[in-house]
Amino acid sequence: MKPRLLLLSLCFLLFYLFTDMNWQIGNYLAGNDIYRFLKSWRGLAVEVSNFLPFLLDNLLSYGLFFVLYYRRRLKVAAITGYLLVTIPVMICGRYLIQETLFYSLFGYHNYGEHMRVPARYFMDNIYFAIYYSMFGIVFFFLQLSSYNQRRQQELVLQNRNAELSFLRSQINPHFLFNSLNNVYTLVYQGSPNALPSISTLSELLRYMLYEKAELVPLQKEVQFLRNYIDLQLMRYNFEPALAVTTGIPADLPLKIAPLTLIPFVENAFKHGDLKDASFPLTISIAVNEGRLFFEVINKKGRHQKDETGGIGLDNVRKRLTLIYGERRQLTIDDQDLLFSVQLNIQLHE
Repeated sequence: MKPRLLLLSLCFLLFYLFTDMNWQIGNYLAGNDIYRFLKSWRGLAVEVSNFLPFLLDNLLSYGLFFVLYYRRRLKVAAITGYLLVTIPVMICGRYLIQETLFYSLFGYHNYGEHMRVPARYFMDNIYFAIYYSMFGIVFFFLQLSSYNQRRQQELVLQNRNAELSFLRSQINPHFLFNSLNNVYTLVYQGSPNALPSISTLSELLRYMLYEKAELVPLQKEVQFLRNYIDLQLMRYNFEPALAVTTGIPADLPLKIAPLTLIPFVENAFKHGDLKDASFPLTISIAVNEGRLFFEVINKKGRHQKDETGGIGLDNVRKRLTLIYGERRQLTIDDQDLLFSVQLNIQLHE
């Protein structure tokens, strides 16, 4: 938070003029002449001599709270300093400016002789000192509140980005580990798909490692998904039961967070049974009025999950919530025979 002395001065000038106008209206209603200070240079000088100590009092009060209350966290010291330093300084400053300096220049006192007695002068000016100095204190706390709100929003955003980065980092190593295992198996078996699988894996890695944008074109994410499916299909020694539908127009201007869809497809390949043609692994992607509809249905395999597991659907849910909030709907149906995921998201353009 930076000090805003110029802004405070301008705001206080408006406040002072507004207050003075109200007093002038009171004078007018009482039958007195208004804005007498505009009728002579001496009157204008007296009005300036009124304004200057009040302005300095504001700046002093603001600076005191800024240094002690905000920077040094000495709240009691700030309040004590305001009561014991700012108010007396303002009263003494007003006396010095009006009754000494301006009197020497214009030969005119603002107060009568009986009111220039120190005790009376001090008591009469306590009200003005508190009234005008509170403007600077209120200004300080408004600025502090605004600063704290912005800071809180920045912290929330930083925490959100850190959590998103952590969840994405969980996706990358897990995906890489499984993909390398698949390629290793193909190379070990001397499969003719070994070299194509390495080429496909390199495309996947390029997307994962170098795509740092918060949002990417939907076509790019879908192409990444198809490359992943192609890589998975190379490792089977049978014809997998698979139905993939990705009807996305090439000129669609929608964007999606990278690696949003892959965990569900990876889970289906890892834990699904692709040998039963009556229950094929079904992957479908469609878009309607800017909303993505994504579905994955697979027959559950007999093999058990790894004890270490993957990133887990809880992490996937959390990542979707952080990115899309209420703009996403995720339904996971875990039945005895089938496992299905339905996801729809209102996408960005």
